[in-house]
Amino acid sequence: MSSGDENQEEREPDLREFRVGVRVDLEEGLQSIGMEVVNGLINLGGRIVALEGGGAIMRKLDPHEEKLEKMTLAGCDMQVIMDVSGIGETPASQEHDRLYRAGLDLINPYMQIVGRETQPADSETAQEELKRGIEMLKWVLEINPGNGSAWWIIGKAEQALDNTEAACDAFRQAYRLKDNNADTAREYMYECLKLGRTAQAIAAARHAKELKPDDMGLVANLALALLIGGELDEAAEEIEVAVAGAPDDPINVNLQQRIAEVRAGTVPPPKNLADMDGT
Repeated sequence: MSSGDENQEEREPDLREFRVGVRVDLEEGLQSIGMEVVNGLINLGGRIVALEGGGAIMRKLDPHEEKLEKMTLAGCDMQVIMDVSGIGETPASQEHDRLYRAGLDLINPYMQIVGRETQPADSETAQEELKRGIEMLKWVLEINPGNGSAWWIIGKAEQALDNTEAACDAFRQAYRLKDNNADTAREYMYECLKLGRTAQAIAAARHAKELKPDDMGLVANLALALLIGGELDEAAEEIEVAVAGAPDDPINVNLQQRIAEVRAGTVPPPKNLADMDGT
């Protein structure tokens, strides 16, 4: 084969399969499945090569809770097969990566992460850098609306700015796009609890625990969400598991005491996360 023939030889395709459709979640409402991801990959240089399916199905929302009649509707349920071998080579893909790195660099010093020193976000410079970082990451999302990590970083920036409503919305988007990530579920849960959105918080906490059932911090988070949501008996059961699994964790022990006090009627039930100050 001549060198010219070699140059003209097509690259081996990198085929990936994605599910695309819509669903109804009783806590979150109507949601798309996979559409942002597929559209983002097209913008980055991916190419749809085949479609399969397209019907509509009904199924239980939570197969682990047989007594509940929760259902989810999936419509236009399709498998999209894409060739993603061209991603990373287009100008849009390169601009996406540049903006992502620049936005992350601006926001990273102010992220509130347990066990890591964080720069204060109350100076004029910090506020400007956080807002500029958010702006860059929103440009990232215009190119790739399926970038759940970009939404997560925006959530951390809004969190640093004390914009709870905006942080909650950003973490909700990240949670929807990265539902296999326990940390994303945890961040969404906390912002929901700040706003008193207990149904969404409990659902996210349950999901995080399912992803990492041996993480006693996540078990305690579920107990916290259940407490604020008024599900006291289940909260007591979950915190008992958390304390047994991590008996030296003072946060779990304090939470267990608070749950016991609320159940006994000696302290009022909390309505949001602010009511838990000092626990």
